[in-house]
Amino acid sequence: MNPDNLRAIGLMVGSMAAFAAEDMLIKVASAALPTAQILTVLALGGAVIFATLCRARGLPLAAPAFRHPLVLTRNGAEIVATLSYVTALGLVPLSLNTAILQATPLFVTMGAALWLRETVGWRRWTAVGVGLAGVLVMLRPGLEGFRPPALLAAFAALMLAVRDVASRRIPPEIPSLQLSFWAYLSLTPAAMVLLVLGPGPVAGDAPAWIATAGAVGIGVFAYSLLVGATRIGDVATVIPFRYSRLLFAMVLGVVLLGERPDLLTLLGAGLVVGSGLYALWRERRLRRGLPTRARGA
Repeated sequence: MNPDNLRAIGLMVGSMAAFAAEDMLIKVASAALPTAQILTVLALGGAVIFATLCRARGLPLAAPAFRHPLVLTRNGAEIVATLSYVTALGLVPLSLNTAILQATPLFVTMGAALWLRETVGWRRWTAVGVGLAGVLVMLRPGLEGFRPPALLAAFAALMLAVRDVASRRIPPEIPSLQLSFWAYLSLTPAAMVLLVLGPGPVAGDAPAWIATAGAVGIGVFAYSLLVGATRIGDVATVIPFRYSRLLFAMVLGVVLLGERPDLLTLLGAGLVVGSGLYALWRERRLRRGLPTRARGA
């Protein structure tokens, strides 16, 4: 395998491990701090770090592109997704949250077909259907063990897909660092409003603040690894390793949080990951122009 692809895979796996650790720290902090307070710290911390990176690269913090409709759509979707997912982290097991979030690429496939008018054949539509069935298996509506807050994780996956589909159409001359800064900047006032309207800030305890600060640092580190992976490696080769996040989340949940994923969670996660990998494989073959492209993409 190409050495660059091997390095990119390593960066991607490291990024997913860091994102899983960030989620775990947020979940730990949510036991002592309100969700809105955690979000405010995450947003402010991320905005400061990315502002510093932008200035170091000579990028302006304010630019007309901030008002581009697709940038506004991306930021709005990011805000809703983050609010939903962080809230779910405080109420639902880490492993279940992460498993549901793996449906994001399937929602992206749907969005690419319905919004961007990309051709999606029956095989990939079938994969999307199987993956969504896996989400329902994990949610188990109407059955014993149904957790309504888990719907927030599913909604977060949908909003992340909206963000990703919008990002595909954002002019390439807008740097990703600026997009990240604007996303965190947009999240900050939304989190503050929720904090004011909610129970208000609390003092918390030292472990909660350490966990929150750690989540900020690890989250930015994870993002930098992710960007590095997608820049130096073949995207089609590297992207499937994003699913390693589920493995790391389950290990952290079981070992450190005492979680025990049940059979339905494991079955649903298997359906989501399996269908997602199949959809990626089909898309890769189509982009290479292999014979299977004739029908049923």
